Amino acid sequence: MEFSISLALGGWAVLIAGAVIIGVGAQMIGEAEFGYEWVITAFGAGLGALVASQFVVEWRAFEPVWDNLALLPALAGGLIAGALVAVTTRLATGGSVLGRPAA
Repeated sequence: MEFSISLALGGWAVLIAGAVIIGVGAQMIGEAEFGYEWVITAFGAGLGALVASQFVVEWRAFEPVWDNLALLPALAGGLIAGALVAVTTRLATGGSVLGRPAA
């Protein structure tokens, strides 16, 4: 089993930009009590996208692939991991996911 990251510079740029977009988008939903929650969410989304694109070997063949980044698996992994991190962080810091005050 091969564990290697074969992303080129463009792949890294797309992965980081996508993670930041997911993080900022999650920050705008609901009521955030922590101002830099988007950074934590972006890190989780980026990690999820990297794992889905590079470490799940069967998913590397899904098209489209750009600079060795499998875009659809990266998008799915980033959204799932980002959502889990965003909800966990939001609830742990006392914020509200749906915009209502936390009970």
